[in-house]
Amino acid sequence: MSNVHERLRRLLFLVPYVSKHPGVTVDALARALNVSREDLLEELDLLTCVGRPPFNPDDYIDIYVDNDRVYVDLDQRLFAPPRLTPGEAAALAASAELLRPATGDALQSALQKLERVLPPATRERYREMYRKIDASTEAPQALGPLTRAIIERLEVTFGYASPGRSPEPRTVRPYELLSHRGQWYLQGYCHTRQDARLFRLDRMEDITVTDVPFQPPADARADVPNPARGLTDASVRVRFSPVAAPYVKERFGRDARPLADGGVEVLVAGDSERWLTQWVLSFGGEAQVMEPASARAAVARAARASVGL
Repeated sequence: MSNVHERLRRLLFLVPYVSKHPGVTVDALARALNVSREDLLEELDLLTCVGRPPFNPDDYIDIYVDNDRVYVDLDQRLFAPPRLTPGEAAALAASAELLRPATGDALQSALQKLERVLPPATRERYREMYRKIDASTEAPQALGPLTRAIIERLEVTFGYASPGRSPEPRTVRPYELLSHRGQWYLQGYCHTRQDARLFRLDRMEDITVTDVPFQPPADARADVPNPARGLTDASVRVRFSPVAAPYVKERFGRDARPLADGGVEVLVAGDSERWLTQWVLSFGGEAQVMEPASARAAVARAARASVGL
């Protein structure tokens, strides 16, 4: 188990354990977690930074040490999980569907649990919205082993077929996976080419996770294909509200044109109506197609269909 997973396991264990055993000694709690006293105190310090929106002073977990004993005072709202709205549940289900079939049976089990915890009135609306989800773009089988390689920081080998060429062997340090316009990519350092590269997963074969570890560089970020580049006569002008502007600026860089009200505008490729409508609607009303009229109509049709109109 990676250090990150192990630390997360400890943090998830700490709060309910201390809540059930108020006044447990620091040493006893350290033994229960199988960590040193010093490491435990670091974890307790970290937990004081955990809370829930809007992150006012009384929204954080109040866990503290008094006379070498550990106590936690939880806000009453933390005792019961928040209820999902139909839209939130459908969005969660749509995100989960995107990971098929890489997640196997675990995904179906998770979706069944999601439906069971919804209130009866919400459950029916969720089913209606879920049936309208277009999740035909599935994650490839390669997503599973590549995700594991990224988490465990292990090099991978695979055959990669560039356009018009036969597959050639590659050895890669995998840094990041990303989905862009229905296509999955792996970004990493290619030993074969001695450079950072972006690989399409549908061109990879015979993927093997090796036992060779690596340490990713601090600036290992994928050079995501930018839909604002390579524009044609079918380009679409999209306006974003000040709420979405920070993300859009980070995503599009100099291609995001600032507006007087704090929002931004970008021109994106309009050659794929399906991608455009899904992308615009994913901003939940914070994005608006300005032109052309055909693109505005396509997004409007998709929005009406999503709510059953």
